[in-house]
Amino acid sequence: MNKLTIRFCFCVCLSAFVLSMPAVAADYLIKNGRLVTSSEAGVIDRGDILVRDGRIEQIGSVLDVPGATVIDAAGAWVTPGLFDSSTYLGLGEVESSTVRSDHRLRDSDMGAGFQVALAIDRHSQLIPITRIEGVTRAIVKPSAGSEVFAGQSAIIHLAGTRDFIVNDSNAVFVELGEGGRRYAGGSRAKALIDLVDALREAKEYSNHRRDIERARFRDLRESTLDLEALVPVLARDKPLVIDVDRASEIEMVLDRLGEFDIGIVLVGGREAWKVRDLLADRGVSVVIDPLDNIPRNFDLLATRLDNAAMLAAAGVTVAFMTSDLFGDNRTLTQGAGVAVANGMDWQDAVNAITSNAARIWGLADSYGKLERGMDADIVIWNGDPLELMSAPTTMLIKGQPVKLESRQTQLRDRYKDLRVFSR
Repeated sequence: MNKLTIRFCFCVCLSAFVLSMPAVAADYLIKNGRLVTSSEAGVIDRGDILVRDGRIEQIGSVLDVPGATVIDAAGAWVTPGLFDSSTYLGLGEVESSTVRSDHRLRDSDMGAGFQVALAIDRHSQLIPITRIEGVTRAIVKPSAGSEVFAGQSAIIHLAGTRDFIVNDSNAVFVELGEGGRRYAGGSRAKALIDLVDALREAKEYSNHRRDIERARFRDLRESTLDLEALVPVLARDKPLVIDVDRASEIEMVLDRLGEFDIGIVLVGGREAWKVRDLLADRGVSVVIDPLDNIPRNFDLLATRLDNAAMLAAAGVTVAFMTSDLFGDNRTLTQGAGVAVANGMDWQDAVNAITSNAARIWGLADSYGKLERGMDADIVIWNGDPLELMSAPTTMLIKGQPVKLESRQTQLRDRYKDLRVFSR
């Protein structure tokens, strides 16, 4: 082997070693921010945040860290990254298109076992559009298509990197109400019967798994895949999320599910204010769209804009969502602002898109607050984050700066200075 060959082999090995080394994350020091911590610390008028290794290392009044990259907030509002508690991000691109719509199964006997995480497109053009609104995490949910069980939702972060899935199966979604009625033969009574029966079968499956696998047990209606998905619900490892609006139906559902020791989250809940004391007593969280007050069907006759305020005042844990991927994905903070305009406390509204969402979806130990040890999902705003005209100026997701741009802003910047000639 000649010297040239030896030198070449050495360079190749050295390059491979360097490329295999983990990248060293930079330290960032956010200074002079009006910190909305969403924690017991409240709002810190002039605070600093040290970000190290993707987490908040330190938070205080005046920090000095040599070598850290300084981001001067100049007195601007600083919040945790926002959480949208119900989206179809990455599961569709064009409204009304059937070509790319992966959130719903049709003509299939799969229900609870359906996992949308396997179909999420991290390159979706709608992810950066949503990110520009200050959203750093989101629930990506399934929709019912053939039965009352829609499937399993996922939690994603919106940085667009390959590790974008935070949890590929964080909850099981069920659709009752008008939708569940359609999928259960035309009656909401049958939809509730199907739900209760499936949970009972999952309990039997959990207690007699070996006999069932050996065909020494009665035939079960639900598939093994669906039952496997429901076992963690019965163990309280993940919540059962029920899409339901009508107050009387909420009461009936909670009554019939009382035989199971499970965590329940209501999504929709347009008439939840009517049963707010019951929800608070049972520890049931509610995810709502605070902009939705149109009675489109008989389940929504009592919907009202102060729903969020009334639920929060009763002690219910409330989080906010955007109802539609294509028309509402930019309205999360607008909805929170409308909730405040209709009686909700400002901090409660911020919590509904930060710390409350983290608590409901099992991320309270790592996300949703500006607090030591939390993931550094941080947004700096050019105004009150709940004001309609305010917008993020700087964003970090897991401690790394993220560009606040999308295809739409790129097209705007490309063509905004073109001269227009008239004939």
